[in-house]
Amino acid sequence: MTETEIINTKIFKSNKDFITKRTKRIEEAIAFKGGTIKNRKKHLISNLPNGKESYFLKPGKETLRKIPNIYDMSPNVGANGISETESWAFEKIWEYLLKISIISQSTFKKVLVLLYRNCFLLDHQEIKKGKLIYLPSKEILDYINNIEKFVLKEGFKDKFKTKEIGLLEFLHFIDLLAWNEDVKYHIVNGQPDFIKYDKKVGRVNTILTVISAPLMISNFILDIIEKTEKKGIIDVKLITSTIQKFAKTRGICVLSNKELLLHLSPFLYS
Repeated sequence: MTETEIINTKIFKSNKDFITKRTKRIEEAIAFKGGTIKNRKKHLISNLPNGKESYFLKPGKETLRKIPNIYDMSPNVGANGISETESWAFEKIWEYLLKISIISQSTFKKVLVLLYRNCFLLDHQEIKKGKLIYLPSKEILDYINNIEKFVLKEGFKDKFKTKEIGLLEFLHFIDLLAWNEDVKYHIVNGQPDFIKYDKKVGRVNTILTVISAPLMISNFILDIIEKTEKKGIIDVKLITSTIQKFAKTRGICVLSNKELLLHLSPFLYS
């Protein structure tokens, strides 16, 4: 198997096993004990190889809403009590990915496929009964580390004069974010439920939006760069179509399987 083939991924079709895995994670989250907003309880999910941790703080800020989400948690990645992802929203997530798209389009596609795999729990393992965590194989972990070491670390520094969160930490954070979205939508009367809402709601729509919006915006950025160099006419429709997609779907921007295959080939295939 070549280095590129390590992350080659067939387009995923939801199945019973996928829903069962999501159900287990919701059950685990329900069992997490909560503290107060001023004194939240920490729930460790994973110890990362570099000494950092992925963890939830419970309760999250949505418990303070007029109609509270009583199971809400705050996803975090960091070390020594300092979260590197505190208050991260889609804006920060997309900024991170768009920077990668400018550093290297090939690497950008690879990172999006890693996110796609994360979405459908393809690199998750059940380390004990009822505890399923993001735990890539040694081959994929090495692949992630090589992207960080040989492309992203210097790329962020060279192109943007910044030091960004590591790719592995980013992938862990997205996993927690999407897990919390499942908890938000798929609990009815204190139990996991995938009947009330479409099964794509929560984890799937969240991560596919994380993937899809930067793909569409990246095309616009590349078009500007190319047309500026050649003094051509910039295709504004590339960005207005993205805005329209968000407006129609209330903040959800999910490309079709056909579109994802077009953008992420050859790493994603049918």
